Amino acid sequence: MTRFNFGGVATNSFSDVPPSLRFFAGGDQSVRGYGYETLSPRDANDVSIGGRYQLVGGVEYQYEFVRNWRIAGFVDHGNAVDDVFDPLATGVGMGIRWVSPVGPLRLDIAKGLDEEFGGGWRIHFSMGPEL
Repeated sequence: MTRFNFGGVATNSFSDVPPSLRFFAGGDQSVRGYGYETLSPRDANDVSIGGRYQLVGGVEYQYEFVRNWRIAGFVDHGNAVDDVFDPLATGVGMGIRWVSPVGPLRLDIAKGLDEEFGGGWRIHFSMGPEL
């Protein structure tokens, strides 16, 4: 499975864009190995303020070893940035999937490879279809 997300905010005054309309990356539906919405530009107080652009991609391979049970290996790469040439963060990991009667349950262990973005070991749990 592969996925790629790109988005941008077109405005003459980005500072007037509310945080709810800015881009944030990181977490189990984005770049695993980083906290939820922790990848974005930061203000002087080191608080995530959201970026003008979002570039996120990932590759995941799943192998069904028993009926309805799968193991997965993945690499995610991306960030929410103010310039599309800003550095991106990378996360790698493995996980297990159970295709339950109510939808898939996913448990991942991921390592954020870039310490400058707060990468480290994280456990991600999610349920339901991928968004």
